[in-house]
Amino acid sequence: MKAHRQYVKEQIKRDPRFAKDLTEARAEVRLAVMIARLREERGWSQRDLARITGIKQPQIARIEKGRQMPTLDTLWCLADALNARVVIGPHQYLEIRTA
Repeated sequence: MKAHRQYVKEQIKRDPRFAKDLTEARAEVRLAVMIARLREERGWSQRDLARITGIKQPQIARIEKGRQMPTLDTLWCLADALNARVVIGPHQYLEIRTA
């Protein structure tokens, strides 16, 4: 069985879209982890964050699992509630961190 890294390298060489899709997935997962981490640092449940932001708890769960990329309005709302800032850069760089 091939190692995961070797498989990824082969797929990137074979299909340029694979690299783009992988980059997008990394951004979504990174954002999901950052939002969950900031929420947990405050000792809040998803339900608490939902109550504070007005965003439904199932939507917060989907965002934190990386299944849904939030709209910018939703992202701003989450950042405001978490006292964080959003950093958007080139090459699909997206980060949310404490202000």
